Amino acid sequence: CCPGWRQQGVECLIAVCEGNFTCKENEVCVRPSECRCRHGYFGANCDTKCPRQFWGPDCKEMCSCHPNGQCEDVTGQCTCNPNRWGPKCENACLCKHGKCDQKMGKCTCEPNWWGPQCSSSCYCSLNSQCDQQTGMCICQPGWWGRGCNNQCSCNNSPCEQSRERMFGPRCDRYCQCYKGKCNQVDGTCTCEPGYRGKYCREPCPAGFYGQGCRKRCGQCKGLQPCTIVDGRCLACEAGWNGTKCDQACLSGFYGDGCEKICPLCKDGHTCNHINGKCSHCNPGWIGDRCEAKCRNGTYGENCAFVCSDCFNGECHFETGRCLCRAGSHGTYCNLTCPVGQYGVNCAKSCSCHDDTCDPLTGACHMEANQRMGVIAAGALLALLLILLLSLLCCCCVCRKKEEAQGANQDPAASKKSPGHLCGRFTRISMKLPRIPLHRQKLPKVVVAHHDLENTMNCSFIEPPSVVEQPSPSWSSRGSFSSFDTTDEGPVYCVPHE
Repeated sequence: CCPGWRQQGVECLIAVCEGNFTCKENEVCVRPSECRCRHGYFGANCDTKCPRQFWGPDCKEMCSCHPNGQCEDVTGQCTCNPNRWGPKCENACLCKHGKCDQKMGKCTCEPNWWGPQCSSSCYCSLNSQCDQQTGMCICQPGWWGRGCNNQCSCNNSPCEQSRERMFGPRCDRYCQCYKGKCNQVDGTCTCEPGYRGKYCREPCPAGFYGQGCRKRCGQCKGLQPCTIVDGRCLACEAGWNGTKCDQACLSGFYGDGCEKICPLCKDGHTCNHINGKCSHCNPGWIGDRCEAKCRNGTYGENCAFVCSDCFNGECHFETGRCLCRAGSHGTYCNLTCPVGQYGVNCAKSCSCHDDTCDPLTGACHMEANQRMGVIAAGALLALLLILLLSLLCCCCVCRKKEEAQGANQDPAASKKSPGHLCGRFTRISMKLPRIPLHRQKLPKVVVAHHDLENTMNCSFIEPPSVVEQPSPSWSSRGSFSSFDTTDEGPVYCVPHE
């Protein structure tokens, strides 16, 4: 072996710590000339025992059974405190007059006590032994009866009262069957339910019961064993019911005592009878209630499959097929729509004159001159809108001025000229056709030009005399009856020279 190692079998596996490097008490040599504390100890001199809640090298491992037990220094295996049991000593022992097995929790009763929890008292005489499972008295030889209080009086003759415990031609051989009946001819045992073996002395192992211990226990709560005779459980695990805890909850129920109602699962699936989760989801769906779609590029049963690359689309969460966006097609959505087609799955035909359009929207491609025409039309439209807004602003200003001048006029003058028209116009042409308005005929005034530098002098319009040659534009004085005027006639305005 190399220096610092010692041979074990055919290999050099044992480290050597010698001389000044010799390990002290509670130390072990882990490498040549290197010592460490033995499991379960720590400190500079390895002389301090690990606290109960720690174990292992340098006491670095946390004991999972603390404070109901103590961990073994090397393996961490739990040794439970009295009246505790289970892998981590998490269960309380229910044996009232006895001790429970630390692994399975099965009770071993004190003398004169029996039952699954050693809570029932035996009523047997000193001539018998109490069966801790059934409470029956097992009589010693020569005694019989329920409490083994009666002494046998057989003198080498068949004895009726002891026939079950004796066998042989003369009923003189004692039966060795502890929990069973003896064949009266040869003494072989027929075991009672819950026991087995040649003399029926072995109770059924944990998890089994019945005749010959051939039946398996149901789902007893907390790994408690069932009764070895009939398989009854004190309580059932969640999702099970019945005296033997061997019946799953009815459809639609789950949990302790099967008292909780299952939630609604998608697509009519039923929930798990233990935890209430939906037992099965359709492809593409996951979750306790099958309510969530597959995500992160997965699809199918339990979202166990990874989607292929869909370049211009998305993977369908149920089937894994690529669903292409508008303008694309193909197995992986990597192809543009052919000429003349556009939209989703390229199902629509282009309506452009050359059958070419945008594969996404179907919009036609414009040439350069068409684009210039559209730009020019847009600019012209904007200019017209600006001009229209300017005219509207001018009209609003004029209207406000007219209202202000009307407010400053003499009331008497206002009555005489209710149709007073003021403004600054350089040229006025008047056409006075007959315009019927209900029964009225009004003159129409056309304004040709408006000069802001010329003011207007207002006077009245005299209708032509009846004697004078009538004008086609004037009908009669009655034509002005629609103006609410005096005898002076309607008003007109002329510019100042």
